Amino acid sequence: MKEQDADIRNELEKLWTEPSSIRKFVSELLAENERLHTIIKALQLEIQTLREKEQQRQHDDKNKPPKDSHNSSIPPSQESIAAKELRRTRSLRKKSGKKSGGQPGHKGCTLEWASEPDTIIEHTPCYCQHCGKSLEDIPVTRSRSGQVFDVVLPKVTTTEHHYNEKVCSCGHHNRMDAKNYRVAYGKNIRAIVTYLACSQYMPYGRITEFLSHVFNLKISEGTVRNILKDIGKRADFAYNEIRKRIEKSPVVGADETGIHVNKEKHWNWVFQTDTLTFLFHHMTRGLAAILSQFPNGLPNATLVTDRHVSYSKMNVKTRQVCLAHLLRNGIFLNELDEKQMWSRQFIQCLTDAIAMRKEESVTESKIMELRTKMDKLLNEDLSRLDKDFTKLARGISKVKDYIFTFLEDSSVPYDNNASERCIRNVKIKQKVSGCFRTEDGADIFAKIHSIVDTAKKNGNSKFDAILAMYN
Repeated sequence: MKEQDADIRNELEKLWTEPSSIRKFVSELLAENERLHTIIKALQLEIQTLREKEQQRQHDDKNKPPKDSHNSSIPPSQESIAAKELRRTRSLRKKSGKKSGGQPGHKGCTLEWASEPDTIIEHTPCYCQHCGKSLEDIPVTRSRSGQVFDVVLPKVTTTEHHYNEKVCSCGHHNRMDAKNYRVAYGKNIRAIVTYLACSQYMPYGRITEFLSHVFNLKISEGTVRNILKDIGKRADFAYNEIRKRIEKSPVVGADETGIHVNKEKHWNWVFQTDTLTFLFHHMTRGLAAILSQFPNGLPNATLVTDRHVSYSKMNVKTRQVCLAHLLRNGIFLNELDEKQMWSRQFIQCLTDAIAMRKEESVTESKIMELRTKMDKLLNEDLSRLDKDFTKLARGISKVKDYIFTFLEDSSVPYDNNASERCIRNVKIKQKVSGCFRTEDGADIFAKIHSIVDTAKKNGNSKFDAILAMYN
């Protein structure tokens, strides 16, 4: 009986404590439920706010002029057909009043008479066209000449090398160093492949087709890839030398553009001068990309760029902001609000500075006057206008000390067009050949293009620059 009583008491205690634990569990569930309801209400409020902002943005965008290459940094390749057609008849440049085409004094390019022709062919009448008599023994009384320039169709030649050995009377075996014991392509073919890939931007398939049709040379795409890998290694010395000279240059321009490497978004960067081009590929668009090539920055250089924030973090002597970008920003504001005068005054300030540089009428007092005018514009209360005005003024205020650098140093350009021309070739390569399949392929293109574009800037042949890497 005592054992039964004990069991009953235990069961009663369990029944007594169980409702208490249930009540505690229910209380915890209610608290959790209340917390979740609070979070849901906050998220609903945030969603509603975001929806209202998106509706306002869409409403604002409908009332804004469309952006294209004339009023923004959108490249021409991304414009609509209508914008491209409009661009054909509209330009930021002012009319010079001159007729189109070559101007008086312009050195033309025409086919000139060769003083020593390679081949001379005599065309002499054999019989009289009137009576039919033979003219074989009659001397020539008059001669006229004409020259035809043409190329000899290429033909692949094969050179076999024999590496012989001789044994001296002393017993020593004298062997010639064998550069190649196998069948291989020569430097001319390798240079042509490299030139077509990295200077004419042809894809591997079209390169093999060209070699087959013109040279009757059957070559695989894999061989094309191996040739480019080989010259990529040979290009290291010249490529690094260009980078070192860029580091010491007093004026450097820079720009960047997106590329696709194996379906991923990467970036190609260019740092260039009047005589040098240094192109490199990186996975990011941030400061880390720049520091990978210029860890100490460019402490001796005036850096000419757009307003991309990564450039502002570089260690440089001073800067010049691209005025072409600022002019396009101003034109957008003109079209956004045709009645206001702020953006028109901003554009006038920039064009006055450019005209001063072109007319070589720069003075300290004029520079000071322009800076004062610009400060006044940037400090003006623009709350009465669209928020894009305030946004641009705030952004330019951060770089206002670098707007008129070109007036103080005649070697500094007022735009970054030279860098944009260099980086445009990357886009051409991508449009013609598609994406780079590997990072090594992107790096090799950057190396070779840096070398050939540097050669071009110095008046040298791109093909000869490639050929020189095999010497």
